[in-house]
Amino acid sequence: MLGLSANLKYYLFNGNVDMRKGIFRLCEQIRTELSMDPSDTTIVYMFMSKSRKIVKLLHYERGFYVLYEKRPVQGKFKKPIFDEISRSYQISWSDMAYLTESLVIDRMQVNKADGNGI
Repeated sequence: MLGLSANLKYYLFNGNVDMRKGIFRLCEQIRTELSMDPSDTTIVYMFMSKSRKIVKLLHYERGFYVLYEKRPVQGKFKKPIFDEISRSYQISWSDMAYLTESLVIDRMQVNKADGNGI
């Protein structure tokens, strides 16, 4: 079960991520590119596709890795601002919730009625 709360730290990975990667490949990327420990229970790692249409969250809790993936049907996710001082996207719980709940709609398409009044 993915237990997220305001007590955790949230890091959005800044770099190219192959969104086909699973838990262990993402853990390796955290170790090599962030020099961080993916088994740190106080941190949730977030990965966003270049198109901003997929977000993955990786968290270690109670001896298990948990990977959560979110894909909107329409639109894409908003990207937070990169902090040059810390060289990361460390974000708060409320910003993480907003990031994964808010979408930017690029375009909408309305289909013509089929003549049945529907």
